[in-house]
Amino acid sequence: MTDFLKRVCYTGIRLRVGSDRGISWQPNKFAGNHGARFSLIDNDGLADMVLSKKPKGSWVKITRDSEVLCFEEGGPKKLGKLSSPPKLEFEKLNADPAEIEPGMIWSGPFDGEYHHFCGDRFWVMNVNNKRCHYKSVPEELRSLLERRKPLGGSFVVNPWGYVIALIEPQPLPKEAVEQWENFSREERRLLQIKQKGAKMLPIYITKWKSEWDIILEKPVDFSKPLSKQEEEEMMVFFSQFSGPSKQSAVPENQQESTEESVRDDVEEDWADDSDFFEEDALNLMYSPSDDAEND
Repeated sequence: MTDFLKRVCYTGIRLRVGSDRGISWQPNKFAGNHGARFSLIDNDGLADMVLSKKPKGSWVKITRDSEVLCFEEGGPKKLGKLSSPPKLEFEKLNADPAEIEPGMIWSGPFDGEYHHFCGDRFWVMNVNNKRCHYKSVPEELRSLLERRKPLGGSFVVNPWGYVIALIEPQPLPKEAVEQWENFSREERRLLQIKQKGAKMLPIYITKWKSEWDIILEKPVDFSKPLSKQEEEEMMVFFSQFSGPSKQSAVPENQQESTEESVRDDVEEDWADDSDFFEEDALNLMYSPSDDAEND
């Protein structure tokens, strides 16, 4: 595996490139089978790049650094790099809106790098599907996320740098509520998929800043003995259990671990890459409005 793939997280928007040169995206594992498969316009040579090495087509992921990755038996493989940011365009959706304010409804694809957070802990999964924590968290990013997701959860950074999150029902700007009236039927369906699945609403949080150059810690290998630092951390932890007991202010029937309180709000987090890189239905490229237009 290259040095690039050793350090980068295997996350990004997932697209299907077919042998007919068609490119499509679907919001989760199952929605594509029910008509929610959106076509893309290839202005960036993605089809040529993929088909030159995968003539039958392939699932690929495009990272925020515009790297194109595919999955093979030995693990992720880098196929090439698109222009930055990618020039790919969705035919029915907008993944790179010119004007959008924080707190507005996100009506485009909810896909890209999947990040997770709880308090001051932020993490992602690396190419080996192991959890890697941020070494430090940008305070501005944490503040913006906690404003909408105070209990923590997940958020997405798409290849164009938009930070998007699913939120519980809460007051939104008047302009956000008015957005629904101007949404296309495809955008409305995409929001309904979130309503039916996670029962949450995708909103725009902020644009990822270049100075947020995140460095990830190495994942913990639980099969090895604790290091000296880990031993010291455990002793500090144990010290909290000495002395007089303190009654929790949280009612007993509401107590749960901090880790458990983080909502699993990304139902389309396809962690099992071996499943979604199958070669079935490569040529089924259509948008959810095709059938309606032909009625």
